[in-house]
Amino acid sequence: MDKNEMVKGFSQNDAVVILQTNGEALQGYLSKIDLAQDCFVVQVAVYIGLDGKVERKDLVECKFDDVDTISKFGSKPNNPPNFDADLKRYPIGKYLMIWGKHDSSINPTIEQGALKSIDWDKRTLVLHSSTYDKDRTVNIDRISFIDDTRSGPGALRPVQTPDWHLRPDGAWYRGERKYAGS
Repeated sequence: MDKNEMVKGFSQNDAVVILQTNGEALQGYLSKIDLAQDCFVVQVAVYIGLDGKVERKDLVECKFDDVDTISKFGSKPNNPPNFDADLKRYPIGKYLMIWGKHDSSINPTIEQGALKSIDWDKRTLVLHSSTYDKDRTVNIDRISFIDDTRSGPGALRPVQTPDWHLRPDGAWYRGERKYAGS
């Protein structure tokens, strides 16, 4: 399954159950959807003792290749307590790619740029786009997830794999990889 299809409809703090290819199940809240590392980071409760009280919450990484199925369960909290704390850890000037239903959009869109300011009273943040030399205001409550792995605009890798081509030495190449034959 394509990773963009896998993450479609999921956002930070969704309650999820992930059935893994090894038969194990992972249940918790999505802490992060990391497209650069091809993984979900899930916050899971660790219960210790017979009283059923949560002793601690661990972050568990689950690679996309290890996911058999993923589905939502229950309902996510109205005001997830750790989201604001997570947002506060980003320093001014940090480049962020923010997924969400921005403005009046009904479909997920992306806003990206260097973090310029956060207004907690209005629940907005401002990103500065160096590409367009323009500021964009983002509603914090409409954020699905934040990709903080990028250092600026642009694609992470080529969109298309280069075709095979014949070089003057008589060998076939795809990019810099030589055809080994069969």
